[in-house]
Amino acid sequence: MKAVSIESLEPGMVLARTVTNSDMVIVLSEGTTLANAHITRLKALDVPVVYIKDEFDMSQNYQQASAILMKDKSFAHDFDVVSKYADEVFEELKAGKVPQEQTKKVTSHILPLADNSGTIDYLFALGHKNATIALHSERVAILSGIIAKWMHFGWEDIRNVVTAAFLHDVGRMKLPDRLINRNPENLNEEDYKTYQKHCEEGSAILKDSGFDEIIQVVALSHHENMDGSGWPNGFSGDAIHPYARIVAVANLYDDLTGEKPGEVKKTPFDAVTHFAREIYTTLDPVVCVPLLTRIKDSLIGSHVVLSDGRSGVVAMFPNDFSALPILALDDGGTLNLNKFPELSVTKYEPT
Repeated sequence: MKAVSIESLEPGMVLARTVTNSDMVIVLSEGTTLANAHITRLKALDVPVVYIKDEFDMSQNYQQASAILMKDKSFAHDFDVVSKYADEVFEELKAGKVPQEQTKKVTSHILPLADNSGTIDYLFALGHKNATIALHSERVAILSGIIAKWMHFGWEDIRNVVTAAFLHDVGRMKLPDRLINRNPENLNEEDYKTYQKHCEEGSAILKDSGFDEIIQVVALSHHENMDGSGWPNGFSGDAIHPYARIVAVANLYDDLTGEKPGEVKKTPFDAVTHFAREIYTTLDPVVCVPLLTRIKDSLIGSHVVLSDGRSGVVAMFPNDFSALPILALDDGGTLNLNKFPELSVTKYEPT
């Protein structure tokens, strides 16, 4: 990896780090192969320097060396293997049906990833790979599986949750191309109503493809809320299947932490804050409590940078469900972020 000035950039170079502007809005994600349009955009935004992969970065030897330095050197590799199978499923879906055998292959490869203690950190590190429905579905399936494990589900239930999670968004493939990868929060009223139809579309596709009713139910109801404020049917409480409640939380977590060009770059701390706020309204506390507990445990010891430029290490979280940690600052002081709502974590480096 090397720092390169904007004037020295050439088409074909590959970004080694995600580029954000001064407001932490994502301009281009890590791994982007630069085209002339990208370079022009960077110049217009007055981005002085970006980090580019050099030949050593791109070589197989470097990839192997990097893998050894990872906490779990196989996770990224296995994630990419699953991604290829996931892409095949969603390619075949364009013909109108979901291939059951290929889906079983995806599920069988996801289950070991969902049994990994470092999943939260690893998924965040791969957040820049969140651009397609297939990758989003893979990530949601992995996280749903590990949540089900933390909730002490049996093996067969975990397998069913993973399958349902992987297929929860198949209905989005029926949306107009201009809506498939759009953030629904940015849609106008008419487009939002069109977007909402993906739940019913997905359920119908899965029924026609011969999947069990519970898999269809999750596709239909993963946007329902515990307080009845969700859609498409306004179900609440026990009317929402437990699998769908898990997938709803995993789906939200991935939406909150995955990189999206043009949007503010976020961290797991943003997800913790959101879950703590919604835990007794839209979200199921039975699902959120184990997830929040595990996320917070994984954040202890992580180095962070704050919006005011100060930095430090996550020392602890309060014993209640206060959303934010207490930091041991690099300057020797301590800071309880819950007392300073104007501050936010802008960078996060896992331990």
